[in-house]
Amino acid sequence: MGNGQTTPGVDLDNSGAIDDGTTARTEAPPPGPIALDARSGSARPSAASIAERVVSFARRQRGDRVGDGQCFALADRALRHAEAKSARDYGSISPDADYVWGTPVTLTDLRPGDVIQFRDYSYDREIVIERSDETITREDSQMRPHHTAIVQSVDGNGAVTVLEQNSPDGSPVVRTQLFFSSGTTTSGNTTTTVRVHGTFWFYRPEAR
Repeated sequence: MGNGQTTPGVDLDNSGAIDDGTTARTEAPPPGPIALDARSGSARPSAASIAERVVSFARRQRGDRVGDGQCFALADRALRHAEAKSARDYGSISPDADYVWGTPVTLTDLRPGDVIQFRDYSYDREIVIERSDETITREDSQMRPHHTAIVQSVDGNGAVTVLEQNSPDGSPVVRTQLFFSSGTTTSGNTTTTVRVHGTFWFYRPEAR
């Protein structure tokens, strides 16, 4: 999927701390037990095990390009590595489709290892720091016109850290913090306002 209009992702390993208005991250869960398919008796990975394997696979690819370098390829290979269904299992694939990656979930229920599908998504963030002698204003924004990403952590206040590639076009796998709810938070002398636009879907991968 091309993202020629997309702003570069921010690799969090090379950026500063998350702003004061963001709460502690929820990291990927530990591997879960393996369940048995009652009909066949074959081992099937649990939801927790799938989530851990999806995140682990994507983390190992950071700095590299997966497959053909498209954002779809990272999610597709991570889910297949985790023995989960991929978008091809839910319908036909075309370059501009809104892919389905599993069971729909809400932002409230979002967990590491889930997959996000974007359509005309963007956010604008303004951070205002009030000091005794000055007011400092910082602004940033991101766009994802048509994109897929994997949830690494749920950071609170609508912030989510994702693992993604091809944003912008040709970029390798990086960690990026994005926002999925509009609002204003204040912590000490810092006020953060986020405005989110567009459409996005959250999916929980399902075992094959």
